[in-house]
Amino acid sequence: MSDYPEIVARFNDATARHSMTVLHSDGLYRHLRFMNPRTSEYWFDIVTWPGSLTYRGDVGEDYVFTRVEDMLTFFRSRNGGINPHYWAEKLGGGRRSVREYSETLLRQRVVEQFIEDARWNGVPAGTGKELRTWVLNDDLSEEYQARRVLEDFAYEGYGFSDLWEWDFHDYKPEFLWACHAIVWGIRRYDELTRYGLAKLAQSKAVAS
Repeated sequence: MSDYPEIVARFNDATARHSMTVLHSDGLYRHLRFMNPRTSEYWFDIVTWPGSLTYRGDVGEDYVFTRVEDMLTFFRSRNGGINPHYWAEKLGGGRRSVREYSETLLRQRVVEQFIEDARWNGVPAGTGKELRTWVLNDDLSEEYQARRVLEDFAYEGYGFSDLWEWDFHDYKPEFLWACHAIVWGIRRYDELTRYGLAKLAQSKAVAS
């Protein structure tokens, strides 16, 4: 699963000066706040209790995940990567609540299908030009209209089949942001805990 590098870059830039404050820590009951003390922009909280974890903050909605007793173990990542597909299944609203139509994904899917067909089955000469003219240069910002364009496309017997199976939905940027925030925040918390600084963060923000 891609970790969406553009989201990572934006998140890292926005949180470069964030500090962590432990507002509450009692076993599995935790309230961690991450914020730039000077501006408070892009702040976010991670709140846990047995079986659940909530993200809330300046970006996106509030997300409540439920899976295992200690949800920090569920989200810990050795390489800082995320798994939005699996994690979204643990949301109260389900995976559909954090997905939306993506014109970029549609265009990518169309190009990939054309390249695959050209490589393995061959396509009529001039198909690529027609595809650019009548599909890729069209307005595909609305899913219904985009699917109509794909269904109507035909050139010298070539067209797209089984379009009903094609999924053009991707995860909302704000949900991906929250996933990265959770992983990043847990890593900061673990680092401070490992060095015995978590208690200090209860009374004073510690640079993370």
